[in-house]
Amino acid sequence: MKSGRGSVLLLVLGVLLVLSILVTAMLRLPGSLRHTVSLVARETQKMYLAESAVLSKLNGFPEGYFAEVPSVETGVLGPWTLWRTELRTDGQNRFQFLLGGEFGRFSTSEWMRCAVALEQNLRERILQSDFLKLYSGNRRFFSLDSSMMGQGVPTALIVSAGDLTLDLGGNNVSGSNLKRPLVRSFMANVEGDVKIRGRVHFDTLRIYATGTVTIQGDVTANFVEIFGFVGVFVSGEVSLAGVLLSKQNIEISNRAKLNFPSIAVAVGYRGNRFALYGKSVFEGLAIAPSGAFERDSSTTLLDSSKALLPFCMDSRPIVFARRRL
Repeated sequence: MKSGRGSVLLLVLGVLLVLSILVTAMLRLPGSLRHTVSLVARETQKMYLAESAVLSKLNGFPEGYFAEVPSVETGVLGPWTLWRTELRTDGQNRFQFLLGGEFGRFSTSEWMRCAVALEQNLRERILQSDFLKLYSGNRRFFSLDSSMMGQGVPTALIVSAGDLTLDLGGNNVSGSNLKRPLVRSFMANVEGDVKIRGRVHFDTLRIYATGTVTIQGDVTANFVEIFGFVGVFVSGEVSLAGVLLSKQNIEISNRAKLNFPSIAVAVGYRGNRFALYGKSVFEGLAIAPSGAFERDSSTTLLDSSKALLPFCMDSRPIVFARRRL
């Protein structure tokens, strides 16, 4: 650990030295070029300071060890650790980093414990929503409510003793140039089955179901967290990214695509199965501990498990995504 800290210290000091040299050289440039270089230098400095903060935290340095390095806020996003930095001199400059875990061998019982943690995290996130509405019996939504569209408030439901069907229309216009209706955030805790079909784009989709979760049609989502105790089935012109969890079965078929970064875990002690069929694509970590893993030759599996193990697995954290907020 001491050698690791020493390397990071040298790296941070080196970054500060390079920035000093850039500023000195900039003073000798013509006015218009100096302005452009100054802008690039400022943006580069912000990025390096944010990355230095992450490197410092990864290597165990205490908060405030480097005076110019911003603090790091920690949280979770689905199965991953979420870090954010904010420059003290300018509150508008925030950077977000996603961390997975380094690959290692884990037993079925360890995966079971991890899956339970992910499941509970999802359920709590839904039940703690400020917009939660309670229903009982079968609930079916055949059209998009205006409050769900665009930048409307998040929709959060509890459906007790019943199934939930979101039939969002447009099933026969897959691949057309019509723009998908946008839903900012939809989440539901359902004591039964969930079916989502039609033509729609979710910014965020969270589903917790005691039965099966089926997504089909022309559905896209930037980020999903989906738990179906009995199974999760994704098929058709569906494009998602995020987390699929089941105690029994996960099946992706008929050209459906799970984009990077995604995790699918079908975890159980007997009969659990992950299946990839029919020219479907999965980018990320797909696993069925102590169960069956099935795929046909038409499918594509881009395995990114070495940087995508979830936070609940005891492993060394690795940054795999960064963006400016």
